[in-house]
Amino acid sequence: MSERGRPDPEALLAIIQSEAAAAERKRGRLKVFFGATAGVGKTYAMLQSAQERRRAGDDVVVGLVETHGRRETEALLSGLEILPRRRSEHRGVVLTELDLDAALARRPRILLVDELAHTNVPGSRHEKRWQDVEELLAAGIDVYTTLNVQHIESLNDVVTRITGVRVRETVPDSVLEMADEVELIDLPPEELLARLGEGKVYLPEQAERAMERFFRKGNLIALRQLALLRTADRVERQMEIYRRAHAAAETWPVRERLLVGVGPAPSSERLVRATKRMADRLGAEWTAIFVQTHAYEHWPQADRDRVWETLRLAEELGARTITGSGASAAAELLGYARTHNVTKIVVGKPTHSRWRDLLGLSFHDDIVRGSGGIDVYVITGEDEERAARPAARRARRPASRAGYGWGLLAVALATGVAAVMYRHFERTNVVMVYLLAVVLVAVRFGRRAAVLAAVVSVAAFDFFFVPPHLTFGVSDTQYLVTFGVMLVVALVIGTLTARLRQQGMTAREREWRTAFLYDLSRDLVQMADVDAMLRLALPRLGAAFDGAVTVLLPDAAGVLRRWEEGDAPVPDPSEYPALQWVASNHRMAGLGTGTFGDAPALYIPLAAAESALGVLWIRPADPDRLRAPEQLHLLETAVNQIAAAMERARLAEETRRIRELEEMDRLKSEFVAVASRELEGPLRSLTAGLGALREGGTGAASSVDARRVLAAAEDDVARLRALVDDLLDLARLEAGRLPLAVGPVHTAPLVEGTVARFRRDAEERGVELAVDLPESLPDVSADAERIAGVLASLIGNALHYTGAGGHVLVSADHVGRFVQFSVVDDGVGIPVEEQSRIFDRFVRLTRADAAGGTGLGLAIAREVVRAHRGAIWVDSGPGPGSVFSFTLPVAVTPTSAAPAAVPPSAAAVRERAPDAVPTDAPHG
Repeated sequence: MSERGRPDPEALLAIIQSEAAAAERKRGRLKVFFGATAGVGKTYAMLQSAQERRRAGDDVVVGLVETHGRRETEALLSGLEILPRRRSEHRGVVLTELDLDAALARRPRILLVDELAHTNVPGSRHEKRWQDVEELLAAGIDVYTTLNVQHIESLNDVVTRITGVRVRETVPDSVLEMADEVELIDLPPEELLARLGEGKVYLPEQAERAMERFFRKGNLIALRQLALLRTADRVERQMEIYRRAHAAAETWPVRERLLVGVGPAPSSERLVRATKRMADRLGAEWTAIFVQTHAYEHWPQADRDRVWETLRLAEELGARTITGSGASAAAELLGYARTHNVTKIVVGKPTHSRWRDLLGLSFHDDIVRGSGGIDVYVITGEDEERAARPAARRARRPASRAGYGWGLLAVALATGVAAVMYRHFERTNVVMVYLLAVVLVAVRFGRRAAVLAAVVSVAAFDFFFVPPHLTFGVSDTQYLVTFGVMLVVALVIGTLTARLRQQGMTAREREWRTAFLYDLSRDLVQMADVDAMLRLALPRLGAAFDGAVTVLLPDAAGVLRRWEEGDAPVPDPSEYPALQWVASNHRMAGLGTGTFGDAPALYIPLAAAESALGVLWIRPADPDRLRAPEQLHLLETAVNQIAAAMERARLAEETRRIRELEEMDRLKSEFVAVASRELEGPLRSLTAGLGALREGGTGAASSVDARRVLAAAEDDVARLRALVDDLLDLARLEAGRLPLAVGPVHTAPLVEGTVARFRRDAEERGVELAVDLPESLPDVSADAERIAGVLASLIGNALHYTGAGGHVLVSADHVGRFVQFSVVDDGVGIPVEEQSRIFDRFVRLTRADAAGGTGLGLAIAREVVRAHRGAIWVDSGPGPGSVFSFTLPVAVTPTSAAPAAVPPSAAAVRERAPDAVPTDAPHG
């Protein structure tokens, strides 16, 4: 909260931005009927709500509702429009799913989609039903859905430990968090078990198995508590947003929250432990806070260390620790308590002198008077305080002697300036010179030097400029008022200036921390290589914390090794047991911690979700630099960012490998399918032929049959040899090891010679095969045999998919530094959705009339053209048929030598290519 009684501007801005974003994208609203488990009545409640909305005039449609045979649930479907389900077959079984396209086309005001965590049938647009719901919401459709607590992703492990059953279908927490409304449907375990026994949840045989495993009373109680807590957390977040947006000044004690103030007193540890016990009894969250005021810079080192050790103890006991800063510790503590809806504040007994109470300078009085509806608990610690107070006074850090000296010098300089001004200005103006000196001392050297400068300034003014001069006597009593006012003003100005200086230093330090983390995270996000991440991050950490930094990563055997050899700092061999312990236990150890505390360095795990990615080793030049929790938190946050970036890179690499394995598996399956299909016929033919030859008789008829069998066997062997040659050629091309005899090739004879090979086949099919070549075409740089094979593959495809009476046109044109070859047909065409992958290996058309072929011809053609630095593509147009085109570079002759050009893109060539018969579908 910015000021008491005013709304928090950040909360208001967040609400406005959220509402504006929702209005801009016109997103539908999501309502989740949430329960502990199946059978509590979520679907029934959803249908009841839908009926109410229907009677109110809203357009309500049932997209998918599972009644599981419950008659009372089925009765609630009466009067509601129900969309037909999409039917699909999976492993011989016909399954039904939500028809997403039909729902989007119908576009009702409210759509009912049951069982949000359901996994869709393979082949559906989305793998999960919650993804279908997201698309419906994005289309502006309101969705009612149901969800059980065991299906929330973050609770999956908890549910498994409770029930012993691993839930496979889960929903990301973000889906539930984006819901506009969550309605808890609750039912006591006894009633649920009764419903289960009556067959109102599952069929009798299913209900019996469920009661033996999942539906035990203990499980149901635990799941019910999880559902209640999850719903309560959501409501609490909504309440906090409302309180901040509406500047609720008083605490709303709907849930216990404890706050303990930590200071340099020895009793702070007792306060922390007492607060921990209190929080455990109340089942409440608790926070330990330390407010750093301007007096902190004068504390002895022992007091500073005690504060950080107490905060570390609070963290170990499970508290959230906060380090704040401000002029008043009480004001900052109360401000935090109001902002975070704290219900109880714990402080230690006062040990200061009573004169502070009389002057209204008591921290405890400020807390009690400003607490309002917050309870304040005062914990004893007085004996410890009294025993430690004399030692603390003796150990109190002395003020800087240099600051005192500069303060006296500033007063002397001010006196010199005042002496010059004295004869020409009023004494009030002389006073301003001294006040200026006090301000300058406060800005540069702090409050104590400013107080000394203020006192000495009053004395100097009296001694040199108030009659009788050069004495401390006063002839006119009115100067006593002047001295008093001058002293008070100087003290106030000096104190306020020193506070502003301290606050400015604190603000600059926070700004530096924020900028450091922002720059680090911004640069890490842009990197995908772990080595590059570490080369960037480690020098920054070393500079920020003034220490030597390195990272140790586990090898294949899990043994930590230095990430990079060379000039990187080297941990001592005696440190490796501690480093290995940190990697195994995912916990920080080393300097300043309770584990391996005598080590010369600090060890922080680079922890991922399931394993340790490594350990960061840092040895600061000043060991005390990492004692402060804010410094340690900053380092931990930076290390966590590095670990997250490394995990992201690792997951990206694993994803890439998985995709490669999936592609290899797909290709293997395709190859097995192709090989089995292509080998089956020839092997059957060869077997039959050999059997016929073995059992055949003699005579002319037998000779004719033998020749026919041998001819068929020769054809089958040639077919197998062609398949093997295609596979070998494709492998060599993709590996870049297929030799190419590239040289100048005459374009027109190449085209005409290849077309001539298909004249007879075209006549037998009743297809008109034509050639269209300009009068002059430049030579191309190519391997004539390989390019002839590419043309043959395209022409053979065109003839195969062009019916009787159709046309196939082969053309070539000079386009810039390339020659474009095109094979145009007016056959059945290629579906647009298959054009992008028609040149992939083992890809064949999915049409029923597209049977046959290995799916290798076009893949080989693509690799051959690429090896010639050309491009190949397929086009479609408004008419039937296809246009396959590829480019080859023009041959470089001695008279027209020019640097080799990069082939134009398919889109660029198409823009310059002549009009052609449009295509519609890929061949293969």
